[in-house]
Amino acid sequence: MKATTKQLSIFILSGLLLGSTSSCKDFLDLAPLDNRVEQNFYKTEKDAQEALNSVYDALQWHTNAGGGGFSPDPMMSDIASDDAYAGGSSRSDSPDMIQIDQHNMLTTNSLTRVYWSNHYTGIYRANLLLQKLPDIPMSEETRSRITAECKFLRAHFYFDLARWFGNIPLILAPQSPGEYCAPQAEPAQTFGQIALDLVEAFPALEKADLRTSKAHATRWSAQALLARVYLFYKGVYNGDLQAGTTAVNAAYALQQLKDLIDNSGHTLLDNYADNFTKANEFSMESVWEISYSSDNPWFDWNYIQGGEGNMQPLMQGPRINGDPNYNSGWSFAPVTQELNNAFEPNDPRRAATILSQADDLSGTVTTGYQHTGFFSKKYTTTNEYRPINGQYELNWGNNYRSIRFSDVLLMAAELELATGGSQAQSYFNRVRDRVDLPEKPASLANIYQERRVELALEGHRYWDLLRQGLAVANQNISIQNRRGPGYVGDQVDFNVTFNPATRGLFPIPQSEIDQCAGVLKPNY
Repeated sequence: MKATTKQLSIFILSGLLLGSTSSCKDFLDLAPLDNRVEQNFYKTEKDAQEALNSVYDALQWHTNAGGGGFSPDPMMSDIASDDAYAGGSSRSDSPDMIQIDQHNMLTTNSLTRVYWSNHYTGIYRANLLLQKLPDIPMSEETRSRITAECKFLRAHFYFDLARWFGNIPLILAPQSPGEYCAPQAEPAQTFGQIALDLVEAFPALEKADLRTSKAHATRWSAQALLARVYLFYKGVYNGDLQAGTTAVNAAYALQQLKDLIDNSGHTLLDNYADNFTKANEFSMESVWEISYSSDNPWFDWNYIQGGEGNMQPLMQGPRINGDPNYNSGWSFAPVTQELNNAFEPNDPRRAATILSQADDLSGTVTTGYQHTGFFSKKYTTTNEYRPINGQYELNWGNNYRSIRFSDVLLMAAELELATGGSQAQSYFNRVRDRVDLPEKPASLANIYQERRVELALEGHRYWDLLRQGLAVANQNISIQNRRGPGYVGDQVDFNVTFNPATRGLFPIPQSEIDQCAGVLKPNY
């Protein structure tokens, strides 16, 4: 965390989100403005908006200037779950990704270090802007909106960190480098702060869809994220949250989702597969979406986070040549036979979710590590996203649909069951009706199963397993002596053993423990 503090004191990175009304992907220049230091910045409303853009910018990062590999959050959590393996070109391609797949992560894992560093960079940027905002001339309405967006983003970063690392430092103001070695907070404190940031953000966030907001967080984004935070905390820690004076329990979380469902205008797209097309970025089904772009072509392998590209589609794409629809990728996160089998026979979501070598690919596929014959179809190297300019690998513009309206409906159904409400079945039915599947009871088990297939390969399965308990996670993730018909490789490559002793967490990076000797403690 020390390094990120120094970087931010030297320059401001600007670039995400605010553009012309014609596009959600018109970005500002991302070049370091190294003649603009903290002493002559944060003076105008324009400065404040650029600083806010730099907080959003950190959401995109899958690597950092320190190097160490690529760590797209949705892909890593899918690999940690029973929906995908590590993959790559060979057993030696990414040992750190294999550690995640095998639940045998070392404190020196470079991916977890990158993840930690990037998220605390985003938190630092949010904290610094929150500190400076009261002294910057602007209307109170604008100040309130920027404050609310900063709090939403800080909550977003902390939620990611708290899920992966458990006990983490909770830092709510910019610190000098020597002050960044803070003791770890208890989960109740961290999750309570996440909830407080979101609750305090509600009033000033725009009640709009993402196209209208130009990809900025909305009131509906924050309400949905709060429900996700509550359900995870309740499942893993078996408690409610206290957000300042507001008790965040099942009834409160459900109230937020009902407001969203009834008043936001968000709805399900008629065709499930349309969610993941370029034309439907920021659609009415998308409640929260992280934006990527190839509009500003990027070339620099030494400063990848300076671009706007999404590494996940490239990493997950099949190693293929000569296919008319798909371009060559790195074949990470090959999909498991278990996920393929989880869909009902007539469920169209299987074909929209899983790219099958046998059914979908006509080119020459090069077999990678843990090859299963299945790849992600939602985030992959389709022609419509193929970069036209810049470095091929660095400019995939596939947006990540972080919270879809179907997720909101399923969370609401779950909370209806928890509170004894009467609408669980109707919310559940809406999700299944969209794909013409027969009605079945909205039991908790059925809701979890529906979440698996509806949200498959979108980065949610691992967290749903953990909130059902370590025994459930172990039962589903641990796989021995099972393989599908398209699997290529030794059986040992497909055996996975979940380690309940880790509680499903990443280890605190050794580099952080070393530089904060005696302050940061291992989390297991």
